[in-house]
Amino acid sequence: MAAKIMIRAAIAIMLLLAVGEEASALLIQKIIESDDGDTIDCVAISTEILQPTRSMKAIVADSDIAVAAEERPQSWRKGGAGCPSGTVPIRRSPAANDMNTTEAFSIAGKGAPPPRELSGTVEKAAAYGTNGPYHGIRAEVPVWRVNVNHPDEFSMNYVMIGCTLDTSWLPGIGADPPSSLPNQIMAGVMTWPSVFGDSLSRLFVYYTNDSGVHHNCFNTECGGFQITNTKYSLGTAWSGESQLGGQQYGVYVGIHRDDTKLIWWVSVMDVDIGYFNDTVFDTRFPEGSYVEMGGRVLNTRPGGKHTTTPMGSTIPSCASTLYAASIKRYLGVSALGQLFLDQVDRTVATVPSCYNARHIGFGKKQPGYQTAYGGAGGKFCDL
Repeated sequence: MAAKIMIRAAIAIMLLLAVGEEASALLIQKIIESDDGDTIDCVAISTEILQPTRSMKAIVADSDIAVAAEERPQSWRKGGAGCPSGTVPIRRSPAANDMNTTEAFSIAGKGAPPPRELSGTVEKAAAYGTNGPYHGIRAEVPVWRVNVNHPDEFSMNYVMIGCTLDTSWLPGIGADPPSSLPNQIMAGVMTWPSVFGDSLSRLFVYYTNDSGVHHNCFNTECGGFQITNTKYSLGTAWSGESQLGGQQYGVYVGIHRDDTKLIWWVSVMDVDIGYFNDTVFDTRFPEGSYVEMGGRVLNTRPGGKHTTTPMGSTIPSCASTLYAASIKRYLGVSALGQLFLDQVDRTVATVPSCYNARHIGFGKKQPGYQTAYGGAGGKFCDL
């Protein structure tokens, strides 16, 4: 009995962190079983759910260059229906389902919310921009299925906005990345078997306030991200995946600053799904000085060798975009809250012989910048 009470108390704390600090009452209004094995609990909160002063949909609607995102439900939204109004969708972790209790919920697949210290080296291949100040970013991130070499490793496709405290760094076209970037927010899709329980490409958000040295917070870990929507659930997947040489699937993700409420919103398919308060950052984060988009892999060097975990589609960036992964239709959000064409024609690759990136340029049919990236990993990475 005492153990049961302790489990329920721990779960209540987890839920409170998952749905936000302002939640004062918790109630499951609906349980949804997904065809891919996920269980989604629609959790009601008693206080009013915060809404952005200006939504990503409004930013897109006010633009003469952006194309509105068509709704693309995640696999748990059978028939397109989401959670009821006044609730938020919380994915149960595999471990929570093993508890055999309906009160067990997921926060990024882990029961405890502290920051992560990642075991291994995070390698990246991406395009970046230094043409700020940025008050946001919006792009289409590809959805690929990859075979992660070790369950503790991940492979992600992402967009990121960050802020430097280096007063000697000068932004502008052609500038190198800042020497330090303590405050960062990312959003996209990732495969991480030890966290999510499989090899599906799943929605994630992330923040750090120390350049990712010790403080790595995914989804609602650390209590930093406050969920506010009924349609998209962190840690869940979509039914369609891109095929080599065939149909391509992508998800629009965005991050934008709400200067009135002093928070950063994250959007999926132009739906604002939640926000980060300024209080989660140890230093000021009023705007972005740097944006980045591409792929990352956590390399744990299993067996003392470079991982074979691929990035993107596994195909290097030099290939056609029918084969190589690419971020498409990237637009920046200016300090005036307007979408603009931002030329992110410089790339960064930590191990270019392994994972690389290639800028493609502005799209001819749809506005925005496109960047290809990826690689297969493996023995050639150590050369």
